[in-house]
Amino acid sequence: MNVLILGARAPAALEWSRAFTCYGWRVYAADSLLAPITRSSASVRKYFRLPEPKTYPHAWISSIINIVKNQKINLILPTCEEVFYLSWGQDLIRAACPQCEIFTSDFSLLNKIHHKGHFSLLTKGWKVEAPETHILENIEQIKTLISNPSEWVLKPAYSRFATQTLIKPNEKELQSIKTTSQYPWVGQRFIYGKEYCSFSVLNKGKVTAHACYHPRYRVGRGSGIYFEVENPPDILQFVQQFGADIKYTGQVGFDFIQDANDKFFVLECNPRATSGIHLFGDNPDDIVEAVINTHHPKMVNPSKDSRMLTLAMLSLTAPKLLSRKTFWQDFQKARDVIGRRNDLAPILFQGFSLIEVLIRAFMRRTSLLSGATADIEWDGHDIH
Repeated sequence: MNVLILGARAPAALEWSRAFTCYGWRVYAADSLLAPITRSSASVRKYFRLPEPKTYPHAWISSIINIVKNQKINLILPTCEEVFYLSWGQDLIRAACPQCEIFTSDFSLLNKIHHKGHFSLLTKGWKVEAPETHILENIEQIKTLISNPSEWVLKPAYSRFATQTLIKPNEKELQSIKTTSQYPWVGQRFIYGKEYCSFSVLNKGKVTAHACYHPRYRVGRGSGIYFEVENPPDILQFVQQFGADIKYTGQVGFDFIQDANDKFFVLECNPRATSGIHLFGDNPDDIVEAVINTHHPKMVNPSKDSRMLTLAMLSLTAPKLLSRKTFWQDFQKARDVIGRRNDLAPILFQGFSLIEVLIRAFMRRTSLLSGATADIEWDGHDIH
């Protein structure tokens, strides 16, 4: 059997490639980057470079169809935001390649849960629901809502990595917001507490794999780089209700916060792979079964060991936290998600991947995080 894993730039794609190889499948990887980290892995049989889906969506779909036909692909597994372009074009792929399964949900559903305002409305009345959230389409709405900025968090309705998130914004930050009906923002009431993230695999609404973790170390306010396993039952119950209510298929991650009264709130939804996939590295056969077996008899649970992105921990986090006594203790307890004894090339290849992203970010005059995903992002715009 053959699987095509998209989003090869992501460590999550590397994890999936290794899992499917252990399971006995032939793994093919694809991305629009020249040197994504997964390309170097011994688990990948062949790598394909694709057009940029945000700029050339039809060419991107056509390229995937050619790969599926030529390599006799049985399953397409997205890992990053290219999932939106895959979902948009999945009818074309199925018409051309009826033997190929595509592990995602309908485009309209992905839009509904990707939009932070619409997702918050979806959770109304659930045991775990979003904090008070308002969709903001002009500056007047912002001024009307934000009488006390210390009570609010503002962010674009379509965004990632918290790169534009404003927590308790000041007047200058409020004035800098450019919001329209086409590119709205949301205002969400600020909740102080402990942060959690979840990663789950759902198959036709059934939760077949689930992990929850505390992002003990982050890159700024955004992506976690250290994943400490937690298991709050309220979060699992939320994911189960989410799956049952909307019949979701695919990978999904959620961000939560637990307030001082131990009440959980869900902050946003990421309908794609997240770092929680690394917590299943010791159970490759089970996590693959969670995707390919609709009737999987049990939900797959993660290992208990913490995981981390070692390079990011050392280069981005350690210089700021050397004085914290627990940093090196935490560092020694966790396992790297990139390096494996039988697959060492990705450790070295990280440098090439980083250089390419830096060049792309410079050419686009954007930040490193934005440059890493600019060509695959979908922010609610029409796809032509």
